[in-house]
Amino acid sequence: MSRPLSHRIYTEVLSKWPKQELRPDYQLQDVIRATIDKRFQTYQPSMEAEELVKARSLQFLQQNRWNEKACSTNTRYKLSGQMLKPSSQPTYFDDLIREIEEAPKRTWFERLGKRLSGMIRLS
Repeated sequence: MSRPLSHRIYTEVLSKWPKQELRPDYQLQDVIRATIDKRFQTYQPSMEAEELVKARSLQFLQQNRWNEKACSTNTRYKLSGQMLKPSSQPTYFDDLIREIEEAPKRTWFERLGKRLSGMIRLS
């Protein structure tokens, strides 16, 4: 028996899902795959319509269909450049991205140093 279309969409999407470097041993696609496998153990053909909607939604997320460029007609929830540069700390989001990119490459000693510097703050 061949797999239903929704299961094939799930499999394709999860194989293309990007890996998370911060927690390489705990990936979102692994958690989703386990949930899907559990649901398909008790699969009934009547479930296909609902599963297809869920699979397509996940596919649209993976393809980034709802980003600002793809949904240019929706002006109600657009992000402005001002929202990403708060006046209290204009470099916050740039610093956050830099920290996330650097974190997986740090040595044990560098991680300890960062932890200690976070505990001790000099005014």
